[in-house]
Amino acid sequence: MTDESAAVVLVQRRIACANRVWDVHFDHIRDKAGMEVRDFITMAPKQVRPDLATGVAVLPVVDDSFGLLRSYRHAVERWVWELPRGFLDPAEQPATAALRELREETGLVCEPTNLLPLGPVMPECSTIRGRVMLFAAGECRAGGKRADDEAGLGQLHLLPRDHVLAMLASFEIEEAMTLVALYRYFNAAGRNPSSSANRSE
Repeated sequence: MTDESAAVVLVQRRIACANRVWDVHFDHIRDKAGMEVRDFITMAPKQVRPDLATGVAVLPVVDDSFGLLRSYRHAVERWVWELPRGFLDPAEQPATAALRELREETGLVCEPTNLLPLGPVMPECSTIRGRVMLFAAGECRAGGKRADDEAGLGQLHLLPRDHVLAMLASFEIEEAMTLVALYRYFNAAGRNPSSSANRSE
């Protein structure tokens, strides 16, 4: 059995910068062997929940097609394929946030009973104190108003299943949360995208 006690001790924390959502810290840390880092960068949301859920990402499913956004992300200076996603509002439940973000970023709506939890993912656990809760939204339909209030947020593309599988196989989809959600969805549906049978359908 492995030792699950904390392997690193926080000696001191100071704020490096902050915005309305995140605090960026310089942490002075020390491990059990005495190794120290005095400027270890961590990011923590201003609203911290016990489960560390900070945001949601949701995979829209329309018939046998999947909704992906083609967005420009400033940090990597590239266009990327990604899921609709966003931060939790204070006291908001992840499922509620998933339906809200789906509507705001795509204009699609989904009944709560058609929302499938795909589990949490830690986007960058060496730096970010947070988890993103993944969902698939089945039987989506038009009915919401898209909010065009995010820099770089792209348009929704409804892509057939075989096309998405080909994008996965060719590494065209790189964004981590999108990859995890797609693989978990296909596995849950009994259609493992890594199998040769799916690629040759």
